[in-house]
Amino acid sequence: MEEAAGKGRTMGDNPEDCPVCLTNFDDIVQRPRNLPCGHTVCTLCIDKLKEQGRVTCPECRISHAVPEGGQFPVSYIAEALIRMMRDAKVATAALSPPSAGKGKEAAEAADKKEATGFSKKMRSFLQEQEATVVAAITACREARSQLDQYQTTLTGWGERQQHLEDRLQGLVDQSRSARGLVQQEKSRTTAMEVKVKEVEQALQAMQETLHTLKTEQEAGVVVTEVFRCTGEAEQVVQECQECFPDASTVTTARKVREASSAALEAAQAVQAALETPSSVTSEEPRPLSNPAEPRPLSDPAELSSQSHPEELSSQSGSEEPRPQSASEKLQVQSDPGSTIMDRVKLILTLNLKAKDLRSLSQPALSLMQAGRVFAVHQVKGQRRLARISLEAGQLCLHTLKEQHHSLDAATLQVSQLVPPSPPCTVFLDLSWPGSSPRRVQIHLSPDTLRGRQIMMMCTGQRGPSYLNTRLNKVEDKGKPGEWVMVGDLKRLQDGKGASVLPPDLDEGEYWKSGRAGAVHGLVWKDSTLGVCGAFGICTRDCLGGEEPNLVFGEVVDGLHVVAEAAQHSSIMEVTVVDCGMVL
Repeated sequence: MEEAAGKGRTMGDNPEDCPVCLTNFDDIVQRPRNLPCGHTVCTLCIDKLKEQGRVTCPECRISHAVPEGGQFPVSYIAEALIRMMRDAKVATAALSPPSAGKGKEAAEAADKKEATGFSKKMRSFLQEQEATVVAAITACREARSQLDQYQTTLTGWGERQQHLEDRLQGLVDQSRSARGLVQQEKSRTTAMEVKVKEVEQALQAMQETLHTLKTEQEAGVVVTEVFRCTGEAEQVVQECQECFPDASTVTTARKVREASSAALEAAQAVQAALETPSSVTSEEPRPLSNPAEPRPLSDPAELSSQSHPEELSSQSGSEEPRPQSASEKLQVQSDPGSTIMDRVKLILTLNLKAKDLRSLSQPALSLMQAGRVFAVHQVKGQRRLARISLEAGQLCLHTLKEQHHSLDAATLQVSQLVPPSPPCTVFLDLSWPGSSPRRVQIHLSPDTLRGRQIMMMCTGQRGPSYLNTRLNKVEDKGKPGEWVMVGDLKRLQDGKGASVLPPDLDEGEYWKSGRAGAVHGLVWKDSTLGVCGAFGICTRDCLGGEEPNLVFGEVVDGLHVVAEAAQHSSIMEVTVVDCGMVL
């Protein structure tokens, strides 16, 4: 009866079967393929139906031309639906006890297992193993689906890259053509130069002849020759003025040169980005903002729009174990719940720009909240990092340190964030026994040597910084004009803190101010001490005539913190626990 039912089945009754051979579609040989009319037939049957480069649909009888590749497109939607149907059936069969199965197939399976003599415990164990196999099959299919999506993305990138190569090749061809035009113009100019030189030499000879004339008859002959030579010279000069330069050649050469220079700069940025290792790992898995199915991503050139040209130094030793490569660390540390495309998106997200930080875009905000954004500074092979944070709505660049960042961190160059000189706002976090760290913000006035020095000491760009230094002393404590000296000179001159700037610090636009909060430079008998970064902060208003005269900034927030520190029993216990710049 089952055989008769199979013979009586019509095309399209079972979506899992090919309507021609009535055999289940599979993922290897009998893949479902879409005909232009919308019907689906397996690969083997389509091959058998091919006649003289055409295939007639077995259901609607419409004839279709075979594509250039020799095969009609695979129906990925049909494959996915069939896979889901099969998984559902297998899972139902695996999780349901044989005795609870509905229908003839479930009863036969139960009878078969009972006939083998398996105990109830063994049957339960086998069902668990079958469920494990089903889960593994589902995982494999999910992995293939992810690889297929990734392959689609890579294909799109490859096509875009080929398009870029074609355009670059076109630019190279234009450059060669422009060089040829320039060479032709050069040859034409050389020929004209020779012609002008010959006329000039003839005129010089004529001038010498005029100096040697003795008779009027000779003069008459020479004058006629003079008219001829000067006329020829005028014609040559006029031709030179009219024919040079060739506007088309000059314009073409300029445009091609500018385009080539721009392309070369972009290529150098790409090369710098490629030399910077990047990978995506996640010690603390974080869900993506869009968990929907990923789409093919954009041009891989986007990865290089924010380049990091620093070079990383490496050390190797025969006794030390080989460090893991980025790919190895990815396999070990990446979030097992994330997909391949999730990690691709994360890699692209790590490619932050300065404008992304300043605009507080969602990727930048998420990375900063996770403490995974750093600025990189490298001088003479020394590579240091500065953490970037968002505090009270302000972007803060903390001082540079010799530290390492996680592989899933985003990095930018310090030069992209820090101005070359003031005006800017820097900060110091002060702490003393019994007090938690509190922040003091100082606005530095337009460029002065002292202001530039304080900026570099807060960011650590030249090496030393105020980090872990102590306040030095309090002058006029409790009186008008009270001020605190910042900068542990002893520590800064112990060999680790070299001079930041030349000793001639008093040049520039300074002013006087006796108001509390004024930041001023200090005058030393020993001029070498001033270059180590010490400065004063007024905590009380001064009396008339006693204002400091080297003021270059003011405290814009946290003056009360400095005032409280001045009242502490020992000013030397007040420590700068952090410093940096407000971006």
